[in-house]
Amino acid sequence: MQRSEMIGALKDLLHHDAAGTTAMSESVTSLPADRFLDPQRHEDERRALFLHYPQVVGMSTDIDAGQYRTQTVAGVPVLLTRDREGEFHAFLNACRHRGTAVAEGCGKARRLVCPWHAWSYDLRGALVGVAHAPTFGEIDKSVNGLVELPSAERHGMLFVVPTPGESIDVDASLADLGPELADFNFETLHLVAERTSTVDLNWKLANDTGFELYHVAYLHKDSVGPANIGNTGLYRQYGYNHRMTAISPAARELLTTAEDQWQPFDHLQFIYNIFPSAGLVVSAQLVALTRLDPGPTPGTSEFRFSSYSWQPLDDTSRAGAEMLNEFLFNIVASEDFPTAAKTQVTLASGILPELLVGRNEPAIANVHRSYDAVLASALAAID
Repeated sequence: MQRSEMIGALKDLLHHDAAGTTAMSESVTSLPADRFLDPQRHEDERRALFLHYPQVVGMSTDIDAGQYRTQTVAGVPVLLTRDREGEFHAFLNACRHRGTAVAEGCGKARRLVCPWHAWSYDLRGALVGVAHAPTFGEIDKSVNGLVELPSAERHGMLFVVPTPGESIDVDASLADLGPELADFNFETLHLVAERTSTVDLNWKLANDTGFELYHVAYLHKDSVGPANIGNTGLYRQYGYNHRMTAISPAARELLTTAEDQWQPFDHLQFIYNIFPSAGLVVSAQLVALTRLDPGPTPGTSEFRFSSYSWQPLDDTSRAGAEMLNEFLFNIVASEDFPTAAKTQVTLASGILPELLVGRNEPAIANVHRSYDAVLASALAAID
Protein backbone atom coordinates (compact mmCIF):
# COMPACT_ATOMS: atom_id res chain seq x y z
CA MET A 1 0.00 0.00 0.00
CA GLN A 2 1.32 3.42 -0.97
CA ARG A 3 1.90 6.22 1.57
CA SER A 4 -0.84 8.34 0.01
CA GLU A 5 -3.37 5.55 0.55
CA MET A 6 -2.26 5.16 4.17
CA ILE A 7 -2.66 8.89 4.73
CA GLY A 8 -6.17 8.68 3.29
CA ALA A 9 -7.00 5.73 5.57
CA LEU A 10 -5.73 7.65 8.61
CA LYS A 11 -7.87 10.65 7.79
CA ASP A 12 -10.97 8.50 7.29
CA LEU A 13 -10.38 6.65 10.56
CA LEU A 14 -9.76 9.84 12.54
CA HIS A 15 -13.02 11.17 11.13
CA HIS A 16 -14.83 8.00 12.25
CA ASP A 17 -13.21 8.29 15.67
CA ALA A 18 -14.33 11.89 16.12
CA ALA A 19 -17.86 11.07 14.95
CA GLY A 20 -18.14 7.81 16.90
CA THR A 21 -18.85 5.88 13.68
CA THR A 22 -17.34 3.00 11.72
CA ALA A 23 -17.72 1.22 8.37
CA MET A 24 -21.14 -0.43 8.26
CA SER A 25 -23.33 -2.74 6.19
CA GLU A 26 -26.73 -1.70 4.91
CA SER A 27 -28.57 -4.07 7.23
CA VAL A 28 -28.29 -6.55 10.07
CA THR A 29 -27.67 -10.15 8.93
CA SER A 30 -28.58 -13.48 10.49
CA LEU A 31 -26.58 -16.69 10.14
CA PRO A 32 -28.56 -19.94 10.57
CA ALA A 33 -27.11 -22.36 13.12
CA ASP A 34 -26.99 -25.20 10.57
CA ARG A 35 -24.15 -23.60 8.64
CA PHE A 36 -21.88 -24.30 11.62
CA LEU A 37 -23.25 -27.77 12.39
CA ASP A 38 -24.33 -29.66 9.27
CA PRO A 39 -21.86 -32.50 8.38
CA GLN A 40 -22.78 -32.51 4.67
CA ARG A 41 -22.29 -28.77 4.33
CA HIS A 42 -19.00 -29.11 6.22
CA GLU A 43 -17.70 -31.69 3.73
CA ASP A 44 -19.02 -29.72 0.75
CA GLU A 45 -17.16 -26.64 2.01
CA ARG A 46 -13.96 -28.61 2.51
CA ARG A 47 -14.05 -29.75 -1.09
CA ALA A 48 -15.30 -26.60 -2.81
CA LEU A 49 -13.54 -23.93 -0.75
CA PHE A 50 -10.32 -25.74 0.18
CA LEU A 51 -9.49 -28.74 -2.03
CA HIS A 52 -10.28 -26.89 -5.28
CA TYR A 53 -9.34 -23.32 -4.37
CA PRO A 54 -5.89 -21.74 -3.91
CA GLN A 55 -4.77 -21.83 -0.25
CA VAL A 56 -2.09 -19.65 1.32
CA VAL A 57 0.47 -22.07 2.74
CA GLY A 58 3.14 -19.60 3.77
CA MET A 59 5.34 -16.70 2.79
CA SER A 60 8.17 -16.88 0.27
CA THR A 61 10.69 -16.32 3.03
CA ASP A 62 9.63 -19.56 4.75
CA ILE A 63 11.68 -21.70 2.35
CA ASP A 64 15.17 -21.03 1.03
CA ALA A 65 16.77 -22.92 -1.85
CA GLY A 66 17.45 -26.52 -0.87
CA GLN A 67 14.85 -26.54 1.91
CA TYR A 68 11.50 -28.22 2.55
CA ARG A 69 8.53 -27.72 4.89
CA THR A 70 5.47 -29.84 5.62
CA GLN A 71 1.92 -29.07 6.70
CA THR A 72 -1.61 -30.35 6.36
CA VAL A 73 -4.13 -28.42 4.27
CA ALA A 74 -7.77 -29.33 4.92
CA GLY A 75 -6.72 -32.90 5.75
CA VAL A 76 -4.25 -33.27 2.86
CA PRO A 77 -0.58 -33.84 3.84
CA VAL A 78 1.43 -31.34 1.81
CA LEU A 79 5.18 -31.10 1.17
CA LEU A 80 6.62 -27.73 0.14
CA THR A 81 10.10 -27.48 -1.38
CA ARG A 82 12.39 -24.99 -3.04
CA ASP A 83 14.90 -26.61 -5.36
CA ARG A 84 18.53 -25.52 -5.78
CA GLU A 85 17.53 -23.15 -8.56
CA GLY A 86 15.08 -21.41 -6.21
CA GLU A 87 11.86 -22.71 -7.76
CA PHE A 88 8.94 -23.40 -5.43
CA HIS A 89 7.14 -26.77 -5.60
CA ALA A 90 4.32 -28.51 -3.75
CA PHE A 91 3.59 -32.24 -3.53
CA LEU A 92 1.41 -34.71 -1.76
CA ASN A 93 3.58 -35.75 1.18
CA ALA A 94 3.32 -39.44 0.38
CA CYS A 95 5.82 -42.00 -0.88
CA ARG A 96 4.75 -43.64 -4.15
CA HIS A 97 5.57 -47.06 -2.68
CA ARG A 98 3.38 -47.48 0.42
CA GLY A 99 2.09 -43.94 0.89
CA THR A 100 3.68 -42.80 4.14
CA ALA A 101 5.08 -39.28 4.56
CA VAL A 102 8.53 -38.79 3.06
CA ALA A 103 9.31 -35.79 5.27
CA GLU A 104 8.37 -34.32 8.65
CA GLY A 105 8.68 -30.76 9.91
CA CYS A 106 11.17 -28.65 8.00
CA GLY A 107 14.83 -28.71 7.07
CA LYS A 108 17.50 -28.69 4.39
CA ALA A 109 18.15 -31.73 2.20
CA ARG A 110 19.37 -32.81 -1.22
CA ARG A 111 17.19 -35.91 -1.07
CA LEU A 112 14.00 -36.75 0.79
CA VAL A 113 14.21 -40.36 1.92
CA CYS A 114 11.12 -42.30 2.93
CA PRO A 115 11.67 -43.65 6.46
CA TRP A 116 9.80 -46.87 5.75
CA HIS A 117 11.69 -48.41 2.82
CA ALA A 118 14.22 -45.73 1.81
CA TRP A 119 12.75 -44.70 -1.52
CA SER A 120 14.25 -41.27 -2.21
CA TYR A 121 13.17 -38.16 -4.09
CA ASP A 122 14.84 -34.91 -5.06
CA LEU A 123 13.37 -31.48 -4.28
CA ARG A 124 11.68 -31.40 -7.68
CA GLY A 125 9.77 -34.52 -6.67
CA ALA A 126 11.58 -36.94 -8.98
CA LEU A 127 12.08 -40.51 -7.79
CA VAL A 128 15.86 -40.94 -7.69
CA GLY A 129 16.41 -44.07 -5.62
CA VAL A 130 14.66 -47.38 -4.89
CA ALA A 131 16.12 -49.72 -2.29
CA HIS A 132 16.41 -53.30 -3.62
CA ALA A 133 15.07 -52.09 -6.95
CA PRO A 134 15.27 -55.51 -8.72
CA THR A 135 12.49 -56.84 -6.47
CA PHE A 136 10.08 -54.46 -8.19
CA GLY A 137 10.98 -55.38 -11.74
CA GLU A 138 10.98 -52.49 -14.18
CA ILE A 139 10.07 -49.25 -12.40
CA ASP A 140 9.52 -46.21 -14.60
CA LYS A 141 10.94 -43.50 -12.36
CA SER A 142 9.62 -40.80 -14.66
CA VAL A 143 6.03 -41.55 -13.65
CA ASN A 144 6.61 -42.55 -10.03
CA GLY A 145 7.80 -39.29 -8.57
CA LEU A 146 5.93 -37.48 -5.83
CA VAL A 147 2.40 -36.45 -6.77
CA GLU A 148 2.65 -32.77 -7.68
CA LEU A 149 0.09 -30.25 -6.47
CA PRO A 150 -0.69 -27.03 -8.35
CA SER A 151 1.36 -24.25 -6.77
CA ALA A 152 2.30 -20.64 -7.34
CA GLU A 153 4.41 -17.93 -5.74
CA ARG A 154 3.03 -14.43 -5.91
CA HIS A 155 3.67 -11.15 -4.02
CA GLY A 156 5.97 -12.89 -1.52
CA MET A 157 3.34 -15.53 -0.71
CA LEU A 158 3.02 -19.26 -1.41
CA PHE A 159 -0.21 -20.76 -2.77
CA VAL A 160 -1.26 -24.38 -3.29
CA VAL A 161 -4.38 -26.11 -4.57
CA PRO A 162 -4.35 -29.39 -2.59
CA THR A 163 -5.78 -31.49 -5.45
CA PRO A 164 -3.57 -32.89 -8.25
CA GLY A 165 -4.40 -31.87 -11.79
CA GLU A 166 -6.29 -28.71 -10.91
CA SER A 167 -5.40 -25.36 -12.42
CA ILE A 168 -4.24 -22.50 -10.22
CA ASP A 169 -4.90 -18.85 -10.99
CA VAL A 170 -3.78 -16.76 -8.03
CA ASP A 171 -4.27 -13.46 -9.85
CA ALA A 172 -7.92 -14.31 -10.45
CA SER A 173 -8.52 -15.45 -6.88
CA LEU A 174 -6.90 -12.31 -5.44
CA ALA A 175 -8.92 -10.09 -7.79
CA ASP A 176 -7.66 -6.49 -7.43
CA LEU A 177 -5.91 -7.17 -4.12
CA GLY A 178 -2.68 -8.34 -5.78
CA PRO A 179 -1.07 -4.94 -6.46
CA GLU A 180 -1.77 -3.80 -2.90
CA LEU A 181 -0.07 -6.88 -1.45
CA ALA A 182 2.85 -6.41 -3.83
CA ASP A 183 3.47 -2.91 -2.41
CA PHE A 184 4.39 -4.39 0.99
CA ASN A 185 7.42 -6.30 -0.38
CA PHE A 186 6.77 -9.39 1.73
CA GLU A 187 9.83 -11.00 0.14
CA THR A 188 11.92 -9.03 2.66
CA LEU A 189 10.27 -10.58 5.74
CA HIS A 190 12.00 -12.85 8.25
CA LEU A 191 10.14 -15.79 9.80
CA VAL A 192 9.95 -15.59 13.59
CA ALA A 193 7.98 -18.69 14.58
CA GLU A 194 4.91 -20.74 13.77
CA ARG A 195 2.34 -22.54 15.90
CA THR A 196 -0.49 -24.95 15.16
CA SER A 197 -3.41 -26.12 17.27
CA THR A 198 -6.71 -27.97 17.03
CA VAL A 199 -9.71 -25.80 17.89
CA ASP A 200 -13.16 -26.95 19.07
CA LEU A 201 -14.89 -24.64 16.65
CA ASN A 202 -16.33 -24.68 13.17
CA TRP A 203 -13.74 -23.08 10.91
CA LYS A 204 -16.14 -20.29 9.87
CA LEU A 205 -17.06 -19.42 13.43
CA ALA A 206 -13.36 -19.31 14.32
CA ASN A 207 -12.66 -17.08 11.33
CA ASP A 208 -15.45 -14.72 12.32
CA THR A 209 -13.61 -13.87 15.55
CA GLY A 210 -11.09 -11.90 13.50
CA PHE A 211 -13.58 -10.28 11.12
CA GLU A 212 -14.79 -7.42 13.32
CA LEU A 213 -13.32 -4.73 15.57
CA TYR A 214 -16.45 -4.50 17.72
CA HIS A 215 -15.09 -6.93 20.34
CA VAL A 216 -11.58 -5.56 20.71
CA ALA A 217 -12.24 -3.06 23.50
CA TYR A 218 -14.20 -5.62 25.50
CA LEU A 219 -12.81 -9.13 25.06
CA HIS A 220 -9.23 -7.85 24.75
CA LYS A 221 -9.47 -4.99 27.25
CA ASP A 222 -6.47 -6.30 29.21
CA SER A 223 -4.34 -7.42 26.24
CA VAL A 224 -4.37 -5.70 22.85
CA GLY A 225 -7.48 -3.61 23.42
CA PRO A 226 -5.61 -0.51 24.67
CA ALA A 227 -3.52 -0.45 21.47
CA ASN A 228 -6.62 -0.10 19.27
CA ILE A 229 -9.62 2.18 18.99
CA GLY A 230 -12.38 -0.41 19.23
CA ASN A 231 -15.42 -0.52 16.92
CA THR A 232 -13.69 1.96 14.59
CA GLY A 233 -12.50 0.66 11.23
CA LEU A 234 -12.57 0.75 7.47
CA TYR A 235 -13.71 -2.10 5.25
CA ARG A 236 -13.06 -2.92 1.60
CA GLN A 237 -13.78 -5.97 -0.57
CA TYR A 238 -11.51 -7.35 -3.30
CA GLY A 239 -13.60 -10.00 -5.02
CA TYR A 240 -14.11 -12.62 -2.31
CA ASN A 241 -11.22 -11.19 -0.26
CA HIS A 242 -11.38 -8.24 2.10
CA ARG A 243 -9.39 -5.79 4.17
CA MET A 244 -10.25 -4.19 7.49
CA THR A 245 -8.15 -1.25 8.69
CA ALA A 246 -7.74 -0.45 12.39
CA ILE A 247 -6.18 2.58 14.08
CA SER A 248 -4.24 3.12 17.30
CA PRO A 249 -5.25 5.74 19.92
CA ALA A 250 -1.85 7.41 19.46
CA ALA A 251 -2.97 8.51 15.99
CA ARG A 252 -5.13 11.19 17.63
CA GLU A 253 -1.94 13.12 18.32
CA LEU A 254 -1.47 13.57 14.56
CA LEU A 255 -4.32 16.08 14.48
CA THR A 256 -1.91 18.72 15.83
CA THR A 257 0.96 17.70 13.53
CA ALA A 258 1.71 18.70 9.94
CA GLU A 259 0.65 15.98 7.51
CA ASP A 260 4.08 15.78 5.88
CA GLN A 261 5.43 14.70 9.28
CA TRP A 262 3.01 11.80 9.65
CA GLN A 263 4.29 8.24 9.76
CA PRO A 264 0.97 6.57 8.88
CA PHE A 265 2.15 2.95 9.00
CA ASP A 266 3.03 3.40 12.69
CA HIS A 267 -0.65 3.95 13.53
CA LEU A 268 -2.44 1.52 11.23
CA GLN A 269 -3.11 -2.18 11.15
CA PHE A 270 -4.29 -3.86 7.95
CA ILE A 271 -6.26 -7.05 8.50
CA TYR A 272 -6.76 -9.06 5.33
CA ASN A 273 -8.80 -12.16 4.65
CA ILE A 274 -7.47 -14.05 1.64
CA PHE A 275 -10.39 -16.25 0.72
CA PRO A 276 -11.39 -18.62 2.07
CA SER A 277 -9.60 -18.65 5.41
CA ALA A 278 -6.13 -17.14 5.39
CA GLY A 279 -5.66 -14.10 7.60
CA LEU A 280 -2.88 -11.60 7.06
CA VAL A 281 -2.28 -8.90 9.67
CA VAL A 282 0.16 -6.23 8.48
CA SER A 283 1.58 -3.58 10.79
CA ALA A 284 4.83 -1.68 11.25
CA GLN A 285 5.71 -4.00 14.14
CA LEU A 286 5.16 -7.36 12.44
CA VAL A 287 3.24 -9.43 9.93
CA ALA A 288 1.11 -12.36 11.11
CA LEU A 289 -0.22 -15.07 8.82
CA THR A 290 -3.02 -17.40 9.93
CA ARG A 291 -5.14 -20.11 8.34
CA LEU A 292 -8.12 -22.07 9.63
CA ASP A 293 -8.85 -25.40 7.95
CA PRO A 294 -11.98 -27.48 8.47
CA GLY A 295 -11.34 -30.37 10.86
CA PRO A 296 -12.78 -33.90 10.66
CA THR A 297 -16.12 -32.75 12.13
CA PRO A 298 -18.13 -29.52 11.80
CA GLY A 299 -17.16 -28.56 15.36
CA THR A 300 -13.39 -28.76 14.87
CA SER A 301 -10.80 -26.85 12.88
CA GLU A 302 -7.03 -26.67 12.50
CA PHE A 303 -5.34 -23.34 13.22
CA ARG A 304 -1.95 -22.20 11.89
CA PHE A 305 -0.25 -19.05 13.15
CA SER A 306 3.05 -17.63 11.91
CA SER A 307 4.66 -14.26 12.56
CA TYR A 308 7.34 -12.35 10.67
CA SER A 309 9.73 -9.50 11.35
CA TRP A 310 10.47 -6.72 8.88
CA GLN A 311 14.07 -6.64 10.18
CA PRO A 312 16.74 -9.39 10.26
CA LEU A 313 16.84 -11.17 13.61
CA ASP A 314 19.87 -11.54 15.84
CA ASP A 315 19.79 -13.43 19.15
CA THR A 316 18.45 -10.46 21.09
CA SER A 317 15.78 -9.34 18.63
CA ARG A 318 14.71 -12.93 17.97
CA ALA A 319 13.97 -13.48 21.64
CA GLY A 320 11.74 -10.42 21.72
CA ALA A 321 10.03 -11.34 18.46
CA GLU A 322 9.34 -14.87 19.68
CA MET A 323 7.83 -13.50 22.89
CA LEU A 324 5.52 -11.28 20.82
CA ASN A 325 4.62 -14.27 18.65
CA GLU A 326 3.60 -16.25 21.74
CA PHE A 327 1.72 -13.29 23.18
CA LEU A 328 -0.39 -12.84 20.04
CA PHE A 329 -0.97 -16.56 19.56
CA ASN A 330 -2.14 -16.88 23.14
CA ILE A 331 -4.56 -13.97 22.79
CA VAL A 332 -6.32 -15.82 20.00
CA ALA A 333 -6.00 -19.21 21.73
CA SER A 334 -7.07 -18.06 25.20
CA GLU A 335 -9.47 -15.19 24.48
CA ASP A 336 -11.02 -15.38 21.00
CA PHE A 337 -11.39 -19.12 20.46
CA PRO A 338 -12.59 -20.15 23.94
CA THR A 339 -15.28 -17.45 23.80
CA ALA A 340 -16.46 -18.55 20.36
CA ALA A 341 -16.28 -22.22 21.42
CA LYS A 342 -19.08 -21.48 23.89
CA THR A 343 -21.14 -20.30 20.92
CA GLN A 344 -20.41 -23.60 19.16
CA VAL A 345 -21.72 -25.50 22.21
CA THR A 346 -24.85 -23.35 22.31
CA LEU A 347 -25.52 -23.89 18.61
CA ALA A 348 -25.04 -27.65 19.01
CA SER A 349 -27.71 -27.68 21.72
CA GLY A 350 -30.31 -26.93 19.06
CA ILE A 351 -31.90 -24.16 21.13
CA LEU A 352 -30.41 -21.11 19.39
CA PRO A 353 -31.59 -21.03 15.75
CA GLU A 354 -29.36 -18.26 14.42
CA LEU A 355 -26.63 -15.72 15.13
CA LEU A 356 -26.99 -11.99 14.51
CA VAL A 357 -24.37 -9.95 12.66
CA GLY A 358 -24.54 -6.21 13.22
CA ARG A 359 -24.18 -3.47 10.64
CA ASN A 360 -20.82 -2.69 12.27
CA GLU A 361 -19.59 -6.19 11.30
CA PRO A 362 -19.68 -5.97 7.47
CA ALA A 363 -16.80 -8.40 6.91
CA ILE A 364 -18.68 -11.28 8.55
CA ALA A 365 -21.85 -10.77 6.53
CA ASN A 366 -19.98 -10.40 3.24
CA VAL A 367 -17.60 -13.33 3.71
CA HIS A 368 -20.49 -15.69 4.45
CA ARG A 369 -22.16 -14.55 1.24
CA SER A 370 -18.91 -15.33 -0.55
CA TYR A 371 -18.77 -18.82 0.98
CA ASP A 372 -22.32 -19.43 -0.20
CA ALA A 373 -21.61 -18.18 -3.72
CA VAL A 374 -18.57 -20.39 -4.27
CA LEU A 375 -20.25 -23.40 -2.67
CA ALA A 376 -23.42 -22.98 -4.77
CA SER A 377 -21.34 -22.70 -7.96
CA ALA A 378 -19.37 -25.85 -7.10
CA LEU A 379 -22.50 -27.87 -6.31
CA ALA A 380 -24.21 -26.67 -9.49
CA ALA A 381 -21.22 -27.83 -11.51
CA ILE A 382 -21.56 -31.31 -10.00
CA ASP A 383 -25.27 -31.48 -10.81
